[in-house]
Amino acid sequence: MLPSSFYSHEDGIVSTTAENRAALSARVGQLARPRDVAALVLVPLVLLGVFLLPEPLRRGFVFEYGDPTLLTAYVAPFVHLSGSHLLVNLVGYALVLPTVYALSVLSDTRGRFWIVFVTFVAVFPPLLSALNLAIPRPSYAVGFSGVVLAFVGYLPIAIAEYLEVHFDVGPREMVAPTTFFLGLALIAVLSVQSVVPANATVLLGTAGLVVATLLSALLFWIAALDEGRFRPAARATARLPGYLELATAAGILFVGIQFVAFPGDPTLAGGVVNLYVHLLGYALGFISVYATLQVDARLTGGSLTG
Repeated sequence: MLPSSFYSHEDGIVSTTAENRAALSARVGQLARPRDVAALVLVPLVLLGVFLLPEPLRRGFVFEYGDPTLLTAYVAPFVHLSGSHLLVNLVGYALVLPTVYALSVLSDTRGRFWIVFVTFVAVFPPLLSALNLAIPRPSYAVGFSGVVLAFVGYLPIAIAEYLEVHFDVGPREMVAPTTFFLGLALIAVLSVQSVVPANATVLLGTAGLVVATLLSALLFWIAALDEGRFRPAARATARLPGYLELATAAGILFVGIQFVAFPGDPTLAGGVVNLYVHLLGYALGFISVYATLQVDARLTGGSLTG
């Protein structure tokens, strides 16, 4: 039988972790604004409202690749034809958006978060629909997952800024692309699981892509190491209640959601997971923001913060 001190030690660890989470939640709650929360909740409410429309009406708004229109290009990402599809996207949104928001608020980049939010929600739906036409096929597209993946693409930037501000790990312009390319390598492996065993060409192509993305990540990581930004002061900052837990949770979310967005078998009852639009959302979400920040920094010496 284990001594009672063993249980006390374990309970102490659990209690400390819970206290850290509570402290961080309270801090985010202090910084969050009611209008921010309302704006974040508005998107799921719109998705639910559209789903409550009669099914024949919803089917009239799907984006048909063979007969695309400007209206369906914009509306289709907000349309879901099954409850399970809607639920997956709502859960993804509920996990990713609050995490990105918390990272941004605690990094003092709330202003940029809302620029990104409005851009992704208002501009990306028709953009992703239009880019779907690059691969002609007799099918159609619906669902908000491409937009959710755009926020996943923004997550490496939010994480990098958070690490630099609170743990002195940086620079952010090197850490962010390192994380992005590592995610891209994982996506490349996950996306072709169902076809690689029977297709040597796909296997070689995937291997080349993985090597290229890992080398890209390595180059940015080496550049970050050359900056010498991994200082002992980070250890003191890591003791802030809940801040390390948030960084860890964001990293786990970033990796874990890739397995859901890029399943080994993309076929579903009545359809196929649109891996292409997921990849587009992820890549464009990162590249659009990162490129904008780099251009802005070089032209004005500033950044989209506030």
